[in-house]
Amino acid sequence: MTSIVKLEALSGAKDDGPLCYLLQVDEVYLLLDCGWDENFDLLYIEAVKKRVPYISAVLLSYADTSHAGALPYLVAKCGLNAPIYATGPTCKMGVMYAYDWLQSHKAVEDFSLFTFDDVDASFDRVQQLKYNQTVSLKGDSGVQIVPLPAGRIIGGAIWRISKGGDDEIVYAVDYNHKKERHLNGCVFDAIQRPHLLITDSFNAQYKQPGRKQRDEQLVTKLIRTLNDGGDCLVVIDTAGRVLEIAHMMDSLWGNKDSQLSPYNLVMLSHVASSVVRFAKSQIEWMSDKVMRSFEMGRNNPFQFTHVQLCHTHAEVSRIRSPKVVLCSDLSMESGFSRELFLEWCSDVKNTIILTGRSGERTLGSKLIRMAERQERGGGILSKQITLEIKRRMRLEGLELEEYRARRLHEHQEEARKKMEANRRRGGAVTKADASDSDSDDDDIIAAVAALEAAASAATGGAAAAPIPSTPRGSTSGGVPFVSTPMEAKTFPTHESHSSTAVSTYDIIQKWEHTQKASFFKQNKKSFPMFGYAEEKIKWDDYGEVIRPEDYMMDAIVPPSANGYPGGGANGLAVGPDLKPLDMKSDPDAMQSAAAASMESLVEEEWPTKCLKYITKLEVLCRVAFIEFEGRSDGESVKKILSQIRPKQLIVIHGDKPSTQQLADYAKTSGAVQGSIFTPKLGEIVDATVESRIFQVALSDALLTSLTFQKVKDAELVWLDAKLLKRAADEGTNAREEEEEEGDDDEDMENEDTKRDLDGMAPPSHKRMRSKRAADRFLLDALPPSNIPPHQAVFVNEPKLSDMRQVLQAAGHAAEFSAGVLHISGVASIRRNDAGRFHVEGCASEKYFQIRDLIYKQFAIV
Repeated sequence: MTSIVKLEALSGAKDDGPLCYLLQVDEVYLLLDCGWDENFDLLYIEAVKKRVPYISAVLLSYADTSHAGALPYLVAKCGLNAPIYATGPTCKMGVMYAYDWLQSHKAVEDFSLFTFDDVDASFDRVQQLKYNQTVSLKGDSGVQIVPLPAGRIIGGAIWRISKGGDDEIVYAVDYNHKKERHLNGCVFDAIQRPHLLITDSFNAQYKQPGRKQRDEQLVTKLIRTLNDGGDCLVVIDTAGRVLEIAHMMDSLWGNKDSQLSPYNLVMLSHVASSVVRFAKSQIEWMSDKVMRSFEMGRNNPFQFTHVQLCHTHAEVSRIRSPKVVLCSDLSMESGFSRELFLEWCSDVKNTIILTGRSGERTLGSKLIRMAERQERGGGILSKQITLEIKRRMRLEGLELEEYRARRLHEHQEEARKKMEANRRRGGAVTKADASDSDSDDDDIIAAVAALEAAASAATGGAAAAPIPSTPRGSTSGGVPFVSTPMEAKTFPTHESHSSTAVSTYDIIQKWEHTQKASFFKQNKKSFPMFGYAEEKIKWDDYGEVIRPEDYMMDAIVPPSANGYPGGGANGLAVGPDLKPLDMKSDPDAMQSAAAASMESLVEEEWPTKCLKYITKLEVLCRVAFIEFEGRSDGESVKKILSQIRPKQLIVIHGDKPSTQQLADYAKTSGAVQGSIFTPKLGEIVDATVESRIFQVALSDALLTSLTFQKVKDAELVWLDAKLLKRAADEGTNAREEEEEEGDDDEDMENEDTKRDLDGMAPPSHKRMRSKRAADRFLLDALPPSNIPPHQAVFVNEPKLSDMRQVLQAAGHAAEFSAGVLHISGVASIRRNDAGRFHVEGCASEKYFQIRDLIYKQFAIV
């Protein structure tokens, strides 16, 4: 392979963490997976963020969080806008994984790394592919990608990457070669001796039990627990392996001989119904047996008859025990699996069954180690574990009152600012359109102003009920308008600078006293009107100007304990600086206000708080680990490696002993004859075969002076030039780096934070940037006097029979004699011992015509 091939391990190197790798093929950078785990390591994300500008495409192998968990954050917060490729089921089930993961964390803590909108936005950008579909990346890179079936999880893919039809690069991790109930296994028949194989060593030292033995072990533990009257918790993932287990258990419950049908079977997750619905619609991605069953009898294996789908803890509690509950997730650091464990671990009748391994220091890994010690036996087993408990509690009592008072003040302040902005906007519109107003409008506005001024003078500015002015089309922050008698009616004072200023008057009595006597008789008479200034409507070329704030709904103010907003003991608080409205003297007004507040002020969500504490628990229930991960075991991985026989191998994703064991096997068995790499975290490995490959650029002067000769699908040219370092580009790169650093400074709070993040990021990024700048050279044109002469090179290998047809088509007589092609008795063509064309003939005009015709069959450079 003549391309530059490098791989950088950003995560998942010599450990069992999430998978994320950056593959370089010449100038194309492919991000292979972007997983995340319960630790939410932002240092790893920061390392990926620095490489986001160079990423050409993202390839997702599986839908679970260890392969695609960081995608929402990278797209929403890190500016990842490169094309994302995955299979259809990976895209759909990836959304389910992210939804369940996010909801599980929001249920116990204030989670703010990404939102549901971020999940939707990121997976909407995924370009869905089918198996064996060839896709060429954008641009003229010539890189092609092909997803191949990987087994294990529906839609899982092995990625085959090639450039220009050259040798292949295969990225195969977490695959399963065995056929299962609902999925086919992966097939490596189409992959033979690739240039580079990137694979994992997660199961290199693991020996997998047989399928029959595993199923019998699961059924035995279920029957034992249920017959004892206990509940059984089966810990699974969200939308991957759960389909295999749920399909198997639904079949077991349908078998009367299994003794399980009297008991309840529950599938619990936040997205249980959606997962099953998607599975029903993806039959074409499943095993041949499932497809035949569906085609012949329309039997959908995920049309469950015994599995009850639940989405909350309360729904499970209402189901009669004993029962079996399938719930997520495998790490047990969040979600329903952790909640049910905390509830059931103190009962000796219950059983916890884990079906897959998770990262170190998680509750799931602790329970697996506990189960393995129980199986080995011997000695005193400690069943105490220390856990950090996270809870979300509803606010009550004094905390609830303080929260509501604070929210009320915030809403009122927001409403006040909005009314002030609307008032100022209305005043500006009135002043701007004053010159266009007619005489009737002027009379009305003058009458209203005089009416309000007289009313204020008569009452001394006293307000019977201080209700803030509310512009038309807006609300008062959730404060209901209380009805008052006509003689004490209040109206907003539009000339006041305060949005809460009010005036009180009787419109009929006060208006007569405000009329001014005039010597001249007026043709138009002003009539008493309510205090209202008409708002002028602005128009543009497309019609009325729309203000979005007029259509925005104000937040609802929660009611206090006594039923009134603001928590006043006897009435309504209508502003932070106003006294409560006393309604004891008017029971009817108080009753109407209470009814209005109960109808309009409905609390959207009960306020809560998050608690976190550490406690010790004693695990009295039975714990077992039954492997349902669906990965190929160590022996199978080694056989597949011997079958593929890659030229080079990169071993990733596995602990140090497993990684070293697989690398040693590949070396001693001869399965890999080339280089074998076991990169560390942040290390860049160079898998380029040709050691003397440089990437150069042509100057504009040189490029315009070249004349290319086309040969089949290629174009050739003889080039004489001088090699220079790209000093200008080095300056450009420096400027680009300065701009990138400047952009980072805008995102950081201060320079110290930026230096800390740069120090935490692996140093491989700096090496990658410096090598990329150093490997670029420039070819510039030589002066004509310095270009040395060279012998012409004829590029092509035409046959003599083809040459004969060309000459005959041009009107020349051409015949073979003793392997020599004679042409019109003037020239002859034969091949010498080296296989080259040899043309002989008498110098004449016809000879040169024949020679020119022969030359046209070659590309001469």
